[in-house]
Amino acid sequence: MLSIQKNIAYAEISILIVEDHPIYLEGLSFVLNKLSNQVNLVCVNTIPEAQKMLSTESNFDLILLDLTLPGDNGLSLFSFLKAEQLFIPVAMLSASEEPRDIQASMTAGASGFISKASRSDELLSAIQRILKGEHYLPAFYAQLAHSPYPKLTPRQKEVLILLAEGLPNKRICQKLNITEHTIKSHLKSLFALLHVHTRTECAKAATELGLLV
Repeated sequence: MLSIQKNIAYAEISILIVEDHPIYLEGLSFVLNKLSNQVNLVCVNTIPEAQKMLSTESNFDLILLDLTLPGDNGLSLFSFLKAEQLFIPVAMLSASEEPRDIQASMTAGASGFISKASRSDELLSAIQRILKGEHYLPAFYAQLAHSPYPKLTPRQKEVLILLAEGLPNKRICQKLNITEHTIKSHLKSLFALLHVHTRTECAKAATELGLLV
């Protein structure tokens, strides 16, 4: 567990970070210290560590929670927060751009979903909004929710283009350097987004909607 304190701008802000990647955590801590003239960051690596910390110290303004943690799904922390009646806003952190992960996070009770690919100014803006009691969603997901046409993540579009070219899953894996399990997951999402059931229907719908350009 790592505890960091630094003075920089207005009131004191206390944040619990549940994150297991040291390099990302280091960069995140540097950015978060710009939020206030007194920032208290308490960092733990796992859900059990987070639960232990919250059992003894619950006076946090925000929890930043990694969606994928060693041996656990970050969303499992919400059941603990509910059981302990801890009403602390939670912002999910994830490298995932899958709409289903965003939807699952918001349904579980998250106040926001922040991509790990976000620029530092985007990250700070998202956290400031959540601290004000607002909700935050990535721009591409907000567009998806208000558009009559499906909006794809960059990886989904890459998979869709290769699928439309007639490549089997194994060849798509080789082209994109990802596992077959991941390909199947992307295809499941694409089928749901396009309301189709087969690869042929998927390619046809994508062509008709202009998603391959």
